[in-house]
Amino acid sequence: MNSIKGNRPTKALGPDGFPALFYQRYWHIVGKDVTEYCLGILNEDKEVETANRTGIVLIPKVQHPSTLVNFRPISLCSVIYKIVAKTVANRLQGVIGNCIDKVQSAFVPGRLISGNVLLAYEILHTFRQKRTGKKGFMAVKLDMSKTYDRVEWDFVKEVMLKMGFSKKWVDLIMKCITTVSYAVITNGGRGNTFQPIRGLRQGDPLSPFLFLMCSEGLSSLLRTANKNGLIKEAKASRRGPKISHLLFSDDCIMFGEVTEKGARIMKDILKEYESCSGSNTSSEKREEVSIVLGVRSSTSPEKYLGLPNVVGRQKKEAFQNLLDRIVKRIDGWSTRLLSQGGKEIFIKSVLQAIPTYAMSCFLLPKALCEMIESKLAKYWWQKGVGQRGIHWCQWKFLCRPKQECGLGFRNMAQFNIALLAKQGWRLLNYPNSLVAQVFKAKYFPTGDFLNSSLGNSCSYVWRSIWKTKATLEKGLFWRVGMGMNISVKNDAWIPNYINVKLSSSGYNLHFYKVSELIKSHDRD
Repeated sequence: MNSIKGNRPTKALGPDGFPALFYQRYWHIVGKDVTEYCLGILNEDKEVETANRTGIVLIPKVQHPSTLVNFRPISLCSVIYKIVAKTVANRLQGVIGNCIDKVQSAFVPGRLISGNVLLAYEILHTFRQKRTGKKGFMAVKLDMSKTYDRVEWDFVKEVMLKMGFSKKWVDLIMKCITTVSYAVITNGGRGNTFQPIRGLRQGDPLSPFLFLMCSEGLSSLLRTANKNGLIKEAKASRRGPKISHLLFSDDCIMFGEVTEKGARIMKDILKEYESCSGSNTSSEKREEVSIVLGVRSSTSPEKYLGLPNVVGRQKKEAFQNLLDRIVKRIDGWSTRLLSQGGKEIFIKSVLQAIPTYAMSCFLLPKALCEMIESKLAKYWWQKGVGQRGIHWCQWKFLCRPKQECGLGFRNMAQFNIALLAKQGWRLLNYPNSLVAQVFKAKYFPTGDFLNSSLGNSCSYVWRSIWKTKATLEKGLFWRVGMGMNISVKNDAWIPNYINVKLSSSGYNLHFYKVSELIKSHDRD
């Protein structure tokens, strides 16, 4: 039932024409037959070809597409196949974190895209701060071209077997991806049916996890080269973990020492991975080291995963594109006559969501937040295109909850603090994560995040997260176990007495731990 409920009710139809809503609403009628058919595929090795007929639609990736490269093929699978694939994917989701390297953040439970942004920013900040040594370090940003479409099926199978999956399980997955037949949908009509010989479908619940396993092949090659001393990994600090690359799905950034030998080995690794998996680095992203690798060089790195790698003194200019995107969206919708209710949904769901991703990694300048709110307020009160309306109350009153006579709009500066405080919370609760290990080694090697100091020459992302420490402390509360790490005086550990200051005459409670107050009694 989790597989059928996990499908969106009105998502694009498969070749059979039945949406997931049909199965969800009439499950009491068709449920028995659907369950029997799906279990037959999963447990009894029955054929899946009938349910594996797939339509392909081409979604433009740019505003004015001119070639096929500008389109993204999306597969419209039948709901029956999605139930089977989602059942297998749900099983994979529970173990994928144990199979995939920590440098891969996509589709792995407990890992976030913001983690890779923080790691890349810290490593590149260390590169820029390097003042000594004969050799420098480089970062090579790769964007694999049409990765899903190029994956070799034999490579997928060998990787899964190498990881230790049983042959029966591997055969089931291979049956799901090799029995597919396609028909391209153009102008509302279906073309001729054809069978592919490689590739993963974008739209198949299994594809993200299978691609992660394939990308682990690149991670394995880089680990082997590092182990053999062929290339040198990068570190954000002397005590920090070594990192050779970061992956988020098909987006990869590699780090290494600036030597011709290292560049040649890196290129050989990429060639070997491409020949085995079928992947191909984008030709558009192809002068000593740059000539060897076949990529163009840059002293000011481009954005990584959509966010800037360098934030200098002009912070407002660094994030100006957020304001530009909001203004562009408003201009595009100003000609549409929306009611105040429609404007409320548009502001909450679209406009205020635009800067959320950047806010989860960087503390935006206060002036920029105020400019964003000014644009939102102007749009809210205007009566028509180019008609300035009367602002009957300040924006801060509209940001109050509806229970307090507001409209529940976000205060951008406070929301920014909340998102960054979440990163601090993750540093505390996931100490074994790669992000926490890097930040701890660099900024608080002998303590934890709550006892950390800002330090000298720190990066902008650390400065952003550190400034939320006071906010985070207001909501943190210790759950007492052994009590060995909880200070009696300084930590909040007494239920319902978070803000109470303890006092005791004759005792210096600063040096006492809660464990010293716990006495073990013998029940006998």
